Amino acid sequence: MRTVQSKDRLETTRIEKLQPMWMWALPLFAAVIALVVTFHPLSVNLTTLPLSGSTNESLGVFALLLSAWLIWREKERLKVLPVQPDAWGLVFLLVGALLALAGYRLVMRFALGVSLALIVTGAVWWLWGRNWIKHLWFPLLLLIAIVPLPLDLVGAIAFRMQTIVARFTAFLAGLLGIPVERVGVTLNIPGHVIQVNEACSGWHSFSAAFWLFLLLLYWQRPKNWWQWLWVIPALFPIAIIANIFRVTTVVVTAANGFDLLLHSPWHEILGLGYFLLLVWLLFRYAIKWQSEGTSNVVCSLSEVSSSPLPARTRVWQLTGLLWVVAGLTLWTGWQMGRAASEFKPPNVPNQVGEWIRTWENVEGLDDGYWFLQARYEAKNKSPLQVFLHIPIENRHRPKRLLNLWLGQGYELASSETVSVSLPTRTVPIQLVKFVKGDEQQFVAVTYLHPKRAVTSPVTARWHRMKEQLIWGVSKPWLAIGVAGVDRKEVINFAKSIAAEMDKWLSSQ
Repeated sequence: MRTVQSKDRLETTRIEKLQPMWMWALPLFAAVIALVVTFHPLSVNLTTLPLSGSTNESLGVFALLLSAWLIWREKERLKVLPVQPDAWGLVFLLVGALLALAGYRLVMRFALGVSLALIVTGAVWWLWGRNWIKHLWFPLLLLIAIVPLPLDLVGAIAFRMQTIVARFTAFLAGLLGIPVERVGVTLNIPGHVIQVNEACSGWHSFSAAFWLFLLLLYWQRPKNWWQWLWVIPALFPIAIIANIFRVTTVVVTAANGFDLLLHSPWHEILGLGYFLLLVWLLFRYAIKWQSEGTSNVVCSLSEVSSSPLPARTRVWQLTGLLWVVAGLTLWTGWQMGRAASEFKPPNVPNQVGEWIRTWENVEGLDDGYWFLQARYEAKNKSPLQVFLHIPIENRHRPKRLLNLWLGQGYELASSETVSVSLPTRTVPIQLVKFVKGDEQQFVAVTYLHPKRAVTSPVTARWHRMKEQLIWGVSKPWLAIGVAGVDRKEVINFAKSIAAEMDKWLSSQ
């Protein structure tokens, strides 16, 4: 009985393969459209250029081109591989679909990039089999390089790198006779103020070079390839040194009246030139590739004569699954857009006790967040600065308010947590003392939610992400910051403004 069923199955497969090619092209085309619909947020990353200031660290469209080229190089070997559909591919498809939905809810493109690689891997595994994955694992892995790492992670690393670049640039420029005053990551030279931003930290160069080195390693296939992995950590200091040279060159030329390197694209080209020179020196003197040819795929004659086309019914099933994923992600996007359109910001009081608001500025409502800066004054007292921030769309996170002072060259002198009693609850406030020379600032920060209050932006982001994953949208997280020179006044005003904002939160 089993032999008869096997013969019937083989006969059905033979009949399917005799049918016109368009009968496979139609469902595959529909599947590609579903992928485009699902992963259309990644189109922003496809237009960026590696090693430039327009991207964090992704390869952008080059990841797709490199992946396609590597698959094309394997075409002759793929022709002789048998089609052995494997249900384990559905596991990758399911995990990728769940990660895509999470990426939409969290507006995290990195999660979408990983889910794209998982879904495509699962589709290939399900339609063609495990042997195809063994041959295409690196081109599929390369799909992740379309998108950068999460911005929170990049920002935490890049800020430290910015500081290193700024410090050494100021030192080298001083040795070259250029008067430089460094305030944090800002360099003041005669006639110019140069900001060492994230693009000049070296992280962009390192991250793009990371993928390019893995590509080179995969392409050359040296003996004992794991012995060359030490190059990856070596790329990190090289990226920093290249950007120190770049910023130093910019400082020296700008101080001597040559401003061309301050502008794009010359600024980016200069950094790319320094980096590629140092990487070439590393490869030239530290690495000698010993390429070993890839062994040929050995298959039986029956496998060679088989067509690489999968079963047409299975292709239609894959297309249906991908459109279900696309529908879920589109529904999530609609849900988030509706919540953002219904947002109404709180009313900020014109007067709080004896303090009168003399100035305010609101920004971000057209970009998916609400950020208010205000100045309050009272008779015979130093003015207070107030900062309020609410992320409206999921792509924004509770603001790291303390970074506003760190970015201006202040240093953290002390920090403590105090509890203040509001009419409805008790909330914690982080009180930080910043100094810069003889100047000092006390900053009180807290993050309020209708049901909880924390002092850490990381904790606030974590709770917000959990709500987004479960419900698609989160209740408002309101970041409150109050700054002034008098410790007691800062705490009292932070308590008063928190009580006013808590009334608004209770209605949300």
